[in-house]
Amino acid sequence: MVSRQFLRLSGFTRVNRIQMIDCVSEAINQAGAWITDFHLYSNILICINFEVSIANLDKLATSLQATGLQLSQESLEQLMPTDTAQGQKELVGTLQITFIHNEPDLLRDVPAVPG
Repeated sequence: MVSRQFLRLSGFTRVNRIQMIDCVSEAINQAGAWITDFHLYSNILICINFEVSIANLDKLATSLQATGLQLSQESLEQLMPTDTAQGQKELVGTLQITFIHNEPDLLRDVPAVPG
């Protein structure tokens, strides 16, 4: 069996995006993981890059589920502890959250650049 090198987690929510981002950020921290970067795509999606100790995968699964985020089945399977990570202590991963709502796209003003 191949050891895990990278976690690709995904989920969706109908909860307000600002509230959910705060909850997920706190859940990641509570699990002993840390956020290394993030990218917002309008008000539709966020992709959070993180690192987590293999010993804390079960804590991460529990804390993410406590936020109300609906994780995909594949994501839940990736968060199950296994003994295939021989010698690995930490995993790098991404969490993609899709926000389901009826709001228009979030528009941002782009300043003119002299050319």
